[in-house]
Amino acid sequence: MAFSNIERHYNKHHEDKRLERRHGIVEFRVTMHHLHRFLTPGMQLLDIGAGTGRYASALMAEGYKVKAVELVRHNIQVFLQRQPDADVVQGDARDMPYIDTASADITLLLGPLYHLIGDDEKLKALNEAKRVTKPGGLIFVAYLMNEYSILSYCFDEDRISGLMERGAVDDNFHIRAQNDELYDYVRIDDINRLNKAAGLQRVTIFSPDGAADYMRTRLNRMSDATFARFIEYQTLVSERPDLIGAGSHVVDVVRVG
Repeated sequence: MAFSNIERHYNKHHEDKRLERRHGIVEFRVTMHHLHRFLTPGMQLLDIGAGTGRYASALMAEGYKVKAVELVRHNIQVFLQRQPDADVVQGDARDMPYIDTASADITLLLGPLYHLIGDDEKLKALNEAKRVTKPGGLIFVAYLMNEYSILSYCFDEDRISGLMERGAVDDNFHIRAQNDELYDYVRIDDINRLNKAAGLQRVTIFSPDGAADYMRTRLNRMSDATFARFIEYQTLVSERPDLIGAGSHVVDVVRVG
């Protein structure tokens, strides 16, 4: 069986290790902070694109019932080695007939939209997440941000001119991912357009990592006390409109009507 780009990537780059590094710890801690704002005992949770189960395992440890869906078999194996009792199935976020309609109080979609190229593919995943979430329930949707890639990859690595010449970046400095690429990048107005098309209502939107990805080496040099302050800072500013689009990720919290 031929592996997809996504499978090849996650077979080599283990998600567990990323979330255990300091920039990943910021992302995890801030995301969990916002999840806890909406969680109540007895909720049924669905983690679509669960990866190696970092979030699902943490939520299970708090007593929540979590159903997980993950595309990459290697990630599922890592997940089950750590969490043998996990309820996880291999599947695609765009089509989950094995998940009952309106079965989850909160649905996590914290990875799939990174890899789905273009509005049509993203809307398939959003509409499927909407289907399996109860009316009035919430979906946490993560996106990769355009400006992070423009600054860190295109400018910092001096690739911008070549990318613009071949049309990979347009005249508005928006990345134009091709169908065979691993990642797609968005701006806030792209997310707003997707929400309108899917009929989803925003509750809040936050940056789980802020400047952390830009500051990886600096974070690693910080004392434990200073790093704890950085997490406190990012948690506090994570919903500031003037900062949301500048980090590497955002998480859009939307309600199902």
